[in-house]
Amino acid sequence: MAETAIAHLGALFSGALSLNSEAFKQMQMLPGGSQVALLIALTAGFSQAIGQGIVLFTNRVKPLRFFLSLLIAAILFAFSYVFWALSTWVASLLLFRGDLRLTLLVSIIRTLGLSYAPLAFSFLVAIPYLGVPISTVLSIWSFLAFLAGLKAALGLSIWQAFGCGVLGWIVFESLQRTIGR
Repeated sequence: MAETAIAHLGALFSGALSLNSEAFKQMQMLPGGSQVALLIALTAGFSQAIGQGIVLFTNRVKPLRFFLSLLIAAILFAFSYVFWALSTWVASLLLFRGDLRLTLLVSIIRTLGLSYAPLAFSFLVAIPYLGVPISTVLSIWSFLAFLAGLKAALGLSIWQAFGCGVLGWIVFESLQRTIGR
C-alpha cells in the first residue's frame, strides 16, 4: 500500500493538535496532502456550522434566517481560509522569500488546512456560557498550530512564521467575530 496523507490522517490530525512539527513536514511530503488539508478545513467549517446551528435553533430563529445565517457563515469561513493563506503567502514573499513560487503557496495552504484541526471542535461553542471562551481557545490553538506548521514546512524561524501568519489571523478573527456571528 502506498504511503499517502489520507492513510496517515489520524496521525496528522493528532500531530497538529499536539503542535508536532513532524506532522506538518509529513503533510508536505506525502501524496494527497492537499486533499487532507481540504478535508480538515471542511471538517472545521462543518463543526462550526453545527455549533452555530445549535445556537440559532435554541434562540428559535426563523427557518429562513437560520439557513441564511449558516450559508453566510460557510461563505465567510471559505473566504477567510483563502484570504489567510494568500495573505500569509504575500507576507512571506515580501518579507522573507522574495521569489514567486506557487509551491510555496501550496505548502501554506496545506499547512493552514492541517492547522485547522483544533477547529474541528468548534461545535463546542454551543455550550452555554462557555461558548465564547472555547471559541477563543480554539482560535489561539489553531494559530499556534499554524505557526508550528509554517516553521516546520517552510523552514522559517518562529518570528518569521509569526510575521507571516499574524496578519491573516487577525483578519480571520475579525471576520469570525463580527460578520460571522
